Amino acid sequence: MRYKLEQVVWEITWKCNAKCIHCGSDCISIEKQNELSTAECLDVIADLKQLGTEIIFLAGGDPLCRKDFGTLAAAIKSHGMKVAFISNGLGLTDDNLAVIKAIDPVAFGLSLDAAEAYMHDYIRSRKGCFDNVISSIKKLQDMGVEVSIVSTIHKLNYSQIPKIRELLLDLGVRYWQMQYADFIGRMPPEAMVTEAQFWEMAKFVLDTKQNYSDKIDLTGADVTGYMSDFAMAIQGRWYGCQAGMKVLGIGSDGTVRGCLSQQFDRYIEGNVRERSIIDIWNDPDKFKYNRHFDCSMLTGYCKDCRYSGVCRGGCTVAATAREGQRCNPYCLYKIETEGYSNMEQARTLFSAEEIANLYNPIRKLPKEFYKKYSP
Repeated sequence: MRYKLEQVVWEITWKCNAKCIHCGSDCISIEKQNELSTAECLDVIADLKQLGTEIIFLAGGDPLCRKDFGTLAAAIKSHGMKVAFISNGLGLTDDNLAVIKAIDPVAFGLSLDAAEAYMHDYIRSRKGCFDNVISSIKKLQDMGVEVSIVSTIHKLNYSQIPKIRELLLDLGVRYWQMQYADFIGRMPPEAMVTEAQFWEMAKFVLDTKQNYSDKIDLTGADVTGYMSDFAMAIQGRWYGCQAGMKVLGIGSDGTVRGCLSQQFDRYIEGNVRERSIIDIWNDPDKFKYNRHFDCSMLTGYCKDCRYSGVCRGGCTVAATAREGQRCNPYCLYKIETEGYSNMEQARTLFSAEEIANLYNPIRKLPKEFYKKYSP
């Protein structure tokens, strides 16, 4: 077997108890709620073991919205694989906490997009969400469960980044992942961080690594890089997107993709209801965008880049979010050598009114934003 499956991100349910403005999965689509049954999931888990999978991340929607999440997690562990969760924390009731404690996952990922309640609650469209996350962090820590925080950044919460770091330092959270929101799902494209803000985010990651490494371990996810000396210092050498190479995404209805964030239909490789995950993974004609990569697949700046054969356009999701393209403008090497794409992309500061105009079509910003926002 040429490709060794190392990790799987499994969206075990499409249900969610929040409605985030940047949700890449857009978890309100009725046609995607045809979830695999418990029995079907257990069969998939057995097949993943045969493929040599090392760790499975249970996600959603929100995985705690599925009543049998404990059964599935226990089955994963019984097969000798590691299990982790990615959640908004709203479902961490006392009963579910007891289940989590019994499962003892290697990590429990919680989403935190701001250091202030009004901002996080607005982004998540759920009053009390911030207080719940803070409480959940403390409860999980008391149980001895390793907490990992995931922050998704766009223009609205860009100014919150240093505040989130201070909050996590106060809470004693060791692991933190920061990523920018790309315009898939519900995310409005105009609200994405600019290239200059992306550059500053990368500088912040490096600063945290250099000055806070004894207290917090911050990563920039796979959207940070890629081939510049700056990028090497942040995350080491980049060897291209690993979707379909080492990692796999499974949807709640059994749809298989190399990565769950690859929302376009052209990235669907099959469905476990129609064909086993083993057959899909081992099919030489699947995951062609990576397994049969050719530099001619790239467009724009990436096509002519000296590192095109190694980098392959960086994060596939970021490079292809613009339908018909495979070129990633959020590249540190591109910014170092070519500069920003235009004057707008060179901006880092935006007024409260400018930001409000981006989000008001979705829903109006709370008054607190105008009172507290400072670029």
